[in-house]
Amino acid sequence: MKQLIVLALAAAVVSAPAAAQPNKTRVARSAPSEAANYDGPWTIEATTTVGNCSALVPGSLTIQANRVASAAGLSAEPWGYVENDGTFVARFSDANGHLARANGRLSAAGGSGAWSSSTDMCGGTWRARRAGGDRASR
Repeated sequence: MKQLIVLALAAAVVSAPAAAQPNKTRVARSAPSEAANYDGPWTIEATTTVGNCSALVPGSLTIQANRVASAAGLSAEPWGYVENDGTFVARFSDANGHLARANGRLSAAGGSGAWSSSTDMCGGTWRARRAGGDRASR
C-alpha cells in the first residue's frame, strides 16, 4: 500500500509542471501563394473630399509579397502592406514633407478606402483597380 501511495505521489509531482504550463497554440502562417494574391501593379484614383489640397495618394503602385514595393510620383519610399483578407494600410510622402495615410480593402480586382493628411489638413477617398486585370480571376 505504501508503494502505491509513493508511486501516485511521484506521478503527481512529475506531471504538475506540465499541467501548470499555459496552453500555447501556434498560429499558422499564411502560405506564400496566399501572400502573392495582391501582387502586381495597381491603378489608384484618389479624390479630395475634406480640405483644399490635391490628393497625396499616388496614381499607381506595385505590390510585391503583400508589401507596397513602389509608388509612382513619390520622392520618398512608400510604406504599406495588404493583409491576406485584403485589409490595406499605407503611408505616402513627397519631397515637400507632405504625408498621407491610406487604408481600406482590396479584392482580387479592385478596392476602395479613405486617405487623410495631417500635414495638409485634408483627406478623401480612393478607389483601386488591378492594372491589366490578369489576376482578377484568382
